[in-house]
Amino acid sequence: MGQPHGSIGFTRQIARAMMTKNLIGPFAALLVGALMSGCDTMTPDECKAANWSDIGLRDGAAGKPISMLEERAKACSKAGTAIDSAGYIAGRERGLQTFCRLENAAPLGLNGTAYAGVCPAPLDFEFRRRHQAGYAVYTLRNEISGFDSRSDRLQRKLREADSDESKQLAASDKDDERKRIRREFDERRRHLRNELRDIDRSLQGTRDALRSAEYIVDTLR
Repeated sequence: MGQPHGSIGFTRQIARAMMTKNLIGPFAALLVGALMSGCDTMTPDECKAANWSDIGLRDGAAGKPISMLEERAKACSKAGTAIDSAGYIAGRERGLQTFCRLENAAPLGLNGTAYAGVCPAPLDFEFRRRHQAGYAVYTLRNEISGFDSRSDRLQRKLREADSDESKQLAASDKDDERKRIRREFDERRRHLRNELRDIDRSLQGTRDALRSAEYIVDTLR
């Protein structure tokens, strides 16, 4: 997705700054519904019964690029059905009027959905800016979730190391062997704890960034 040069600075601002709040409102709920309904592949029966104005309206409301018309045309040509391009385009333009509302941009990003650059030039820059703000929050929340999962796995490995060490020590009656076992498990635990410390530091920084990114989104409401 191309970005106007002015939006790059905003993206960097979010990166530096970089469902805890109720950020998704009724417009976003409608948008998500349109996205879910507009991504299916058309069957031959759907092609034959299609109301192309309605399909265009749905794709426009979902922010789909104009290339969707070509994809739908290819699908329907296999069924031997022609499409109503003019009806589709007219419906799509009406749908875009619903999609290209600035209040939709941040929730679209918060949902992790890409923006295809379909809004008219007077709105595109600000729509992208708000979408990027929402997407930054979405990305940071995913990063935190990933850190949490890694931390849980490492904590589990630490517990397993303690259990495995106890079993191996119980099975050995030689002092040299028991010393070797303890050294190996001490080293294993040291590596695991170092990884956990690194994750904790990264988590703290990412949580700070998330708070800043969420604040930016709040200022756009």
